[in-house]
Amino acid sequence: MDKAKLRPSPQGKLLSAVALIVGIVLGAPQSLLTVACVIALVVMACVVLDASPVRLFVRSLVVLPVAGAMALFTPLRYVGAGTGSYSWADALLLSAPQMLQLVLSPWLCVLVMLALSQACSFSELVGALQRLHLPQALTLLLAFMYRYVELMRIRLTSLNRALTARAPSLSPYRRVLLYGNLAGSLIIRTQSQSERIHAAMLARGFNGELPTGLKQLFNLGDAALLTTSIVLGAAFSFV
Repeated sequence: MDKAKLRPSPQGKLLSAVALIVGIVLGAPQSLLTVACVIALVVMACVVLDASPVRLFVRSLVVLPVAGAMALFTPLRYVGAGTGSYSWADALLLSAPQMLQLVLSPWLCVLVMLALSQACSFSELVGALQRLHLPQALTLLLAFMYRYVELMRIRLTSLNRALTARAPSLSPYRRVLLYGNLAGSLIIRTQSQSERIHAAMLARGFNGELPTGLKQLFNLGDAALLTTSIVLGAAFSFV
């Protein structure tokens, strides 16, 4: 059998990741078995893609402080002045499953999305979104945001360097007061440069569509990967 028919396409990988994320969100994982299944799947993907699973897990930890801060508010629903109120110790025990869900669900979703970013390049993901008939305005906006975020960073660095050179002894309070003026200057400069970029794109033949490279049709590898993701996502509701 041709190996190309067993290699999942970008749209198959994207749909499988979405199916797995939907299963995680709806299943609200509480058991270690669910977490172990997702982690094992991500590690297998890293091994196949020759990527570093340790680096992937470290990058996914960025969501834990935000999710943990949200989970800390869960016991408050059991603490109050009403007849059904509990002490803080009892409230923590009662809300422990919900707190675990609030931490695990976003972390596992981020882990799956990071694995998807390792499996597909950005251009492949944009092409997959176009083949899945996502509105063209959204795909163009996503592509341009990704392409020019580095340009925005360079602009911000330039403004900050100019401010430091012109007012090295400026206090932090007065610096914060100047951020509004800096934001206005950044918007004007960005708009001017975006017009020049658009004119350059039109001169090079841009017709409103982004080239996505070679199209890959839905194949057996996509069917196997998508079926596995759907089965795992459905199983999370019963584990």
